[in-house]
Amino acid sequence: MFNFFKSKKQPERQLNHAKDLKKGDMLSVIDSFAYPSWLKGETLRVIEVQTYQYEHSSDTEFVLESNSGQVVFLQIEQEDGEQKAHFSIKIQRDDVDAIFTLDEFARIFDEESLTHITVKNSPERYMQFLGTSYQQSETPFVCYFHKKDFRSTSLPRYQQAGAEPCEMICLNSDDGSHGLNIEIWDGGETEVSLTLTRPISDIVDLFPGDASE
Repeated sequence: MFNFFKSKKQPERQLNHAKDLKKGDMLSVIDSFAYPSWLKGETLRVIEVQTYQYEHSSDTEFVLESNSGQVVFLQIEQEDGEQKAHFSIKIQRDDVDAIFTLDEFARIFDEESLTHITVKNSPERYMQFLGTSYQQSETPFVCYFHKKDFRSTSLPRYQQAGAEPCEMICLNSDDGSHGLNIEIWDGGETEVSLTLTRPISDIVDLFPGDASE
């Protein structure tokens, strides 16, 4: 007899671009000395997808984790017709002191004009994530952080309750290949990130996971 009730296999989800990553997916980074040893050639899993909302735009951020438990953040940006991958890592107060000195770093908050600061030391573990100097690109601005992926749904109204407000200060190296980002949260908690900007082609493989979450 014919089995008219035979179930159809669900088509496999295609993942052709890093901007379409979802929680549970994986990506591989090119094996290049442009990256630190813990990141070059590694396969990373997406453990969260979150959103930074600005007054007239938003950025999707992928939280990635390596097999060794290292966490790196990824944002993908279209710039002059070319897509770039921004890989970021968070650093601690002692790292800030070692790289810039706290006095040099404090100028970012103290000076009324846009600040230019110079890297004093490049610790080996951060070398690929550091430029030689940074220029503040614009005055501080407020954004709203959502621990949620809004790519398939509408963002809430700007300044609407439910998101965490934060003040952002952004500095970039002269060639735009490195960034220094400061996030100041309610209560004064401050997070500092180093950003390495690379061609999107450095993401050499994409692996769809169970992205049902």
